[in-house]
Amino acid sequence: MTSASLPSLTFGAYALTPGPLADDGRAEEEFYAGLGDLPIATIEFPLLGDGAPSLDPEWIARTLRPGWDLMVTCIPRTMMRLATAPGYGLASTDADGRRAALADVAVVRDLARALAEAGGRPRVTAIEVQSAPGPLLGSVEAFAESLAELATWDLGGAEIVVEHCDALVAGQAPVKGFLSIEDEIAAIQVVLASEPSARLGVGINWGRSAIEGRSGDTATEHVRLAAQAGLLRSIIFSGATDQVTAWGPAWADNHMAPRGTGPALAASSASLLGADEVRAALAAAGQAPIAFVGAKVTIRPDDATARERLALARAALSLLVEAGLDVGGTDDEVWIG
Repeated sequence: MTSASLPSLTFGAYALTPGPLADDGRAEEEFYAGLGDLPIATIEFPLLGDGAPSLDPEWIARTLRPGWDLMVTCIPRTMMRLATAPGYGLASTDADGRRAALADVAVVRDLARALAEAGGRPRVTAIEVQSAPGPLLGSVEAFAESLAELATWDLGGAEIVVEHCDALVAGQAPVKGFLSIEDEIAAIQVVLASEPSARLGVGINWGRSAIEGRSGDTATEHVRLAAQAGLLRSIIFSGATDQVTAWGPAWADNHMAPRGTGPALAASSASLLGADEVRAALAAAGQAPIAFVGAKVTIRPDDATARERLALARAALSLLVEAGLDVGGTDDEVWIG
């Protein structure tokens, strides 16, 4: 990549935050303030349930640095909806289920437009959507129809990134069980064939692809497929493991931290994600114009302090840089300070 096309260093902060109840909110304030010491440019931000405080522009202004861009992921609300409505999703062949999913993306659209108007610039730079409910109750055609509609919306400057989650695999219990990456790419290509200017692409979560194929090689292959299609827009490095650990059972989608030599990464020594796997994924991306690269991790034990969480954030992002991720303008003191 040239310096002009360097990706935005992205961090899934919502997965690591202590939450608003820890120490009467002081731990969360310390955590977000501490993230400001790292050269993070984009925060992956969750679409939670109806009425979530984090969807309030005032909460965002109070909690998040104004210079941070936001990549809003719809996966938390998607999984909440699927728990009671299995036909919910942008790929649903059920008209009501698809309309409900579009209505939820509209919540993000309205937030993006409000933040852009308030800040005088696009603040939500990407909206991550998923191909729920998968092939049993959904289809490529329905997903393409939803993406085509999203492409007509005023999204306040955001692009749509289809985040690939583990696909339904015969004989294997799914975690998400959504469409295959080949089907997701096909749906996007249908839209681009009629609307070449539509801002649509693919995002790879390393751990979720590894869970699908029961191998880190699957994540590398998914990066390669998206890059070859000219659609790769993001790589988020979240770990996975084939063992029972403090993060839960094998192949759980719990955003396990990567393995590494630093003290903050000692607990995640069983992770399949390490520096070599990061290098392989970055190599598979080639010269693709990736907009967002970063990490999303969780910590064990759950009651870890804000300082411990910040140490893990620093260690996870440092591992990416040590493995060859170039985000420009960073030096060793940023990571060891």
